[in-house]
Amino acid sequence: MKNKKNYLNIQEIHSALLGILTEFDRICRKHNLKYSLTFGTLIGAVRHKGFIPWDDDVDVIMPRPDYEKFRSLALSGELGEHFLLSDDRGKKAFYPFLKLMDERYGIKTWSHREVPYLYIDIFPLDGAPEGDKAITKKFRRRTFYNGLAALARWAVPDKKRYLILRLIGFPFYLIGTLYGNARASKNALKNALKDDYESSEKVAIFVFCLSRAVLDRKMFDDLVELPFEDRSFYAIAAYDKYLRNDYGDYMTPPPKNKQVTHGLRVKKFSARLSEGI
Repeated sequence: MKNKKNYLNIQEIHSALLGILTEFDRICRKHNLKYSLTFGTLIGAVRHKGFIPWDDDVDVIMPRPDYEKFRSLALSGELGEHFLLSDDRGKKAFYPFLKLMDERYGIKTWSHREVPYLYIDIFPLDGAPEGDKAITKKFRRRTFYNGLAALARWAVPDKKRYLILRLIGFPFYLIGTLYGNARASKNALKNALKDDYESSEKVAIFVFCLSRAVLDRKMFDDLVELPFEDRSFYAIAAYDKYLRNDYGDYMTPPPKNKQVTHGLRVKKFSARLSEGI
């Protein structure tokens, strides 16, 4: 049931996200590009055969070579009608990874204000250096650049109770602004690309993420299809090992008080409005 402002309910958001994921999967299958569901989306596929009931986002990972091919294809006109790709480099790169968006669905949230449409996240996997210390150093650089970018995009809910937080955070926002979001994203990408994907035994997300999961590159040599809602999508065959290393007992749902969404409020545009954007 919709609220008075006609925001979509969680089931309707799932349906819209499924449409974006299906478009992504279509292009990958057509051009033999490798990808895997990841994070909560992968847990949902394994535990619920679809979305986690309270989750409102979709995450996928791709080997860097496949990621770059997908980017090129999408920017050259391969995407279907209504679908858009965010920029992951240059001055318009709010994030150093891609978001595939559907312009028929506008979103409203106190964070991610620079992303106007409902999206799925596409994270590239890059090569990891040899040795734990070197990997840790690369993750620390990721955290540093991501932190600067986050400060440049400083966003606090527009409510009175957050006034003190806005005042305290303003100096840090200035630091991030002076450094520049585009500069932070550029350096995050530069750090991620230091180690070649194909010649690395280990890979990880080094552009933007909280996860420090490190995968064997060869995991992507063996993909399986997992049922997801009324469709199926790809995942690494070693998904159980991957999820247990990152989440522990991922098959047991968290307590009710931790079953929270990302707070997205989604509206579907009318055909006339969508055509005029």
